[in-house]
Amino acid sequence: MHSSEKMENPWLETKRDIFLRDLVHDFIEAKLYADMLYEKHSETARLTYRLLDEWVGSENAKGPLWNLKDLCHNLFRNKGPKSNLHEHLFDWIIGSIFHEAIKLKEDAYQVETYKPLLEQESLKHPESLSHITTEYFEVIENARTNLSAELARIHALFSKALSQLIEILPLYRDNILLVRFLLDNAKLLSEKVFGKKKFNNLIQVMFPEGMVGAYLFVAERCMQGGWYREAVRYVKKAIKIDAANKKAHELLQKAAQETV
Repeated sequence: MHSSEKMENPWLETKRDIFLRDLVHDFIEAKLYADMLYEKHSETARLTYRLLDEWVGSENAKGPLWNLKDLCHNLFRNKGPKSNLHEHLFDWIIGSIFHEAIKLKEDAYQVETYKPLLEQESLKHPESLSHITTEYFEVIENARTNLSAELARIHALFSKALSQLIEILPLYRDNILLVRFLLDNAKLLSEKVFGKKKFNNLIQVMFPEGMVGAYLFVAERCMQGGWYREAVRYVKKAIKIDAANKKAHELLQKAAQETV
């Protein structure tokens, strides 16, 4: 979605709203991916190295999780004293997730690559190499056991990161790109990420009138930018929730006139 190279502060400040929206998007994608890995391993007791390699990547070919870690550092760690405690904690947790994922990737590689090789060799030389293969089977078994513990830690860390994100988002309620992302993905976020109650509470903290207030906020900002068709779409969503909302009907009338 974006380059993860270190961004110069003046340039970053002009793009902060965009990158903050991207950060939230990328975090959500990462959490859902981690949930998928966790569920797959719980069901099958297996973890495919390819899935981890695509997610983490390498220094020369960074994956989505690596880019998320870099973007988080640039937005919050390099912000210095302007960052609050929740932003510092979020950045630290994302870094911890990344390092756990690196270990997870290495252990998955050992299990997937070396275990079959050892099994083949032990069949060819059942007695002469048994003392060697037994020792290395133990190493690989430790790596296999580590997969469960590392996945559990990553799963727990994502929950902690989500708790910090809930504290961070209200600080940026004026970021229309961020608010639009939350509203446009409300179903996914409510069902798969935050949970319905936490998501509704988050919107309520950001906008005292809840989802209606959020939709009308975005609609007004769209109208200010000349995006009247978009404004109509958001106002209609507000009216669907609160059909008697006077402000919503006034905005709808104004926006509709501009789209004629």
